[in-house]
Amino acid sequence: MKRYFPPWGIIDIVIVLGTIFLITNFFSWLMGGFITTLVPVQRLLLSTMLQTGSIVLVIVYFIIFRKAKLSDIGIKKGKSILKVGILGGGFLFGTVLGVGIIMELLLPITPKLQPFAQIVLETENFREFLLLLFIGSVLAPLGEELYFRGLVYPVFKNRWGLKKGMLFTGVFFALLHFDVIRFVPLAIGGAGLAYLYEKTGSILTPMLAHGIWNGIMMFLLYFIPWITH
Repeated sequence: MKRYFPPWGIIDIVIVLGTIFLITNFFSWLMGGFITTLVPVQRLLLSTMLQTGSIVLVIVYFIIFRKAKLSDIGIKKGKSILKVGILGGGFLFGTVLGVGIIMELLLPITPKLQPFAQIVLETENFREFLLLLFIGSVLAPLGEELYFRGLVYPVFKNRWGLKKGMLFTGVFFALLHFDVIRFVPLAIGGAGLAYLYEKTGSILTPMLAHGIWNGIMMFLLYFIPWITH
């Protein structure tokens, strides 16, 4: 099998991560006074747009100056994208939820909700929920998949091989969520998204699966309190 070498490396993906952090924080500082007037949903939208926009800009840089192709990042046609993405997203949600429950039972620590989940629970109306659904099921998966599976995974795969590449990408994905309790389920989910990428050969598959995973979680968070009350 011909070995693939992406036109970027480990140092590049670290620099990209730092760039995303700097851009996001710079704009947050620049618009500090304005941001304080926004409600949590609006602040989340702005933050996610900045992160995703930063990643897109980096990819444009790689295409122009590193002569990368869209296919290098996985933006291409694939086999059974819809089927694998939808089914895979549902399966990953169930797996991550199940492993998460086991971890909570094993660890003597009361888990805290992630900030995004907390905002969903505190949403006051369905209109805000729809905006959150767009952020969590479209905007965030777009940016995260372009970075983790589009930029990071090819480098890890090239360096450590297929299986270790999936595993290490999942671990890196979990680390950057800064959630000790959910580290293991998130690592499994991240590795699963890389597997779905390999399954169809298109990054559109993990994007769809990631969106389905987040979407199911959000619907449960939003509607179950209504049902139980």
